[in-house]
Amino acid sequence: MYYLTNFHNDYPDAHVIHANCGDTVSLSCPEESSTDHVSLSSTMPAMWFRLYENAYPQPLILGDRQLIDDQRFMLRTLNNDRHLEIIGARIDDQGYYICKRGNTIRSSYNLTITTNTCISIIPNSLHVNINDLIRLVCHIRSTDAFNEQNIRVQWTRNDYPILNIAECFSNYSSIDGTLYEILIIRKARKTDTGIYTCRYGHMLTATSHVAIYQYPGGSKSRRLISQISGNSSSLKPCFLRT
Repeated sequence: MYYLTNFHNDYPDAHVIHANCGDTVSLSCPEESSTDHVSLSSTMPAMWFRLYENAYPQPLILGDRQLIDDQRFMLRTLNNDRHLEIIGARIDDQGYYICKRGNTIRSSYNLTITTNTCISIIPNSLHVNINDLIRLVCHIRSTDAFNEQNIRVQWTRNDYPILNIAECFSNYSSIDGTLYEILIIRKARKTDTGIYTCRYGHMLTATSHVAIYQYPGGSKSRRLISQISGNSSSLKPCFLRT
């Protein structure tokens, strides 16, 4: 029922759709426009598939039946156009999507998610004096539901894990679906200069350049205000635990 003949030969001509993390994406599946085929096409259920290289297509929607558990994928109908709606697009949603009616592929799409909308570090450049506080906030958007078990965030400096010199706090906002991963080094040293990277999973990375000046005069200790109203927070090591 779900077999697509030569489907890997069909999707190179797919419409390219660019979206940001968190966007709602609507993919159209129109009926045959010719009047000779109206009655036939109207009886054919729309079938939506997601395609993977060197693998069989994954069925998403068959007629009015949703075949996957992910409730972000919804079927919408507008004037006999059977839209596939993806709510809160994530980086792992990118790929090829096909709508088929009967033996005919009615539409195909290549969905691309703009990676830099999914993760960023604020500030992306920081200059502080020796003994000053270093504070970097990594924003990770539109990933799977966050909890203590599935948070997999790693901080590195110049591609080396940050060990023992820093504290990390996690704040998850259910309002906008964003994880705020906060890195704190309370007293900067000259050796803290470098490129800091926040990595989530295997696909999302962001960087920030930190420079330390050798002028400690006027530096004052500062307290971290890390709590975001209505969010949960946890303290943990600043490296990925396997």
